[in-house]
Amino acid sequence: MISRRKRIRPPRATPQIGHLDSLAGILAEMGAVYREMRMGTTKLDVGTKLVYVLSTMRATVETMVLERIEGRLAGLEPRDGHHGYPGSDQPAPRPN
Repeated sequence: MISRRKRIRPPRATPQIGHLDSLAGILAEMGAVYREMRMGTTKLDVGTKLVYVLSTMRATVETMVLERIEGRLAGLEPRDGHHGYPGSDQPAPRPN
């Protein structure tokens, strides 16, 4: 059995940052910064700036995802101008 002391990694000179190319990665990093601020290892003014930058990155990733979805929806739309089922541009028959 390895002692707990040997399993703990030594502190790094630079912080270990996760993947910031996905919404999940950015949210995880925001959570890490928040925990560091709560524990006092990151100053509040520095943490606030980091979270602001991460929020901007989150908005960028969300915009990229929305653009991708819009592109896929545009590819699904019919090119002849008709929407829905054949004959859907005519009024529905009324029951007597």
